[in-house]
Amino acid sequence: LNRALINDIDREMEAEPVPATRSFVSAWQSRSGLEQKYESFSKLQRQIELSAQTYLQHIKYADASAARCMGLWANYVAGKGGHSGYHIHGSGRVIATGVYYPASLIENGKSREENLDDFNPASIFAQTGVGGELIVYDPSYAIKRQIVKPQASHYYDGMKQISPRESLLVIFPQYLPHSVDPLLEDGIERYSISYTVEKV
Repeated sequence: LNRALINDIDREMEAEPVPATRSFVSAWQSRSGLEQKYESFSKLQRQIELSAQTYLQHIKYADASAARCMGLWANYVAGKGGHSGYHIHGSGRVIATGVYYPASLIENGKSREENLDDFNPASIFAQTGVGGELIVYDPSYAIKRQIVKPQASHYYDGMKQISPRESLLVIFPQYLPHSVDPLLEDGIERYSISYTVEKV
């Protein structure tokens, strides 16, 4: 599936070389709705919906079965400086959002991850060394900093950094602002697929 997703992103870039106007800088983004155009995106949409329903049940969302993954779009960043500014995805009917990585960062045509079987969950929170990390921000960070805390705690973190990893699906509440750190070198490629989960 990942290979097909990357091939379809490459096809879409060829067909629509002018990127959609969104939050990325020095990068390419597609229009939303690729699940209606490519079978690979349709398959991914179904997988995201299954994961999203589990997530919504976990957070005690009232009617998880009435939520649907919609409007998938592709992002491609290549070369030094490419990044995404601080933003959110949608409002109104949007409950959650996230990103899927069909590949780890690619350096000079080769994946930077050698063996996916040796996956260490902690590695997704480590810096890549070349940029391209997803940063998810806590919108209440400034308020929490006013609280006198007895010791360091994850409760007081202002952000979480997530490194691209092949087959990693990230889902989080729609209201959380996020960005993508700039790539620090040329010769690096970053593929990702964004989506929203909406009430229907």
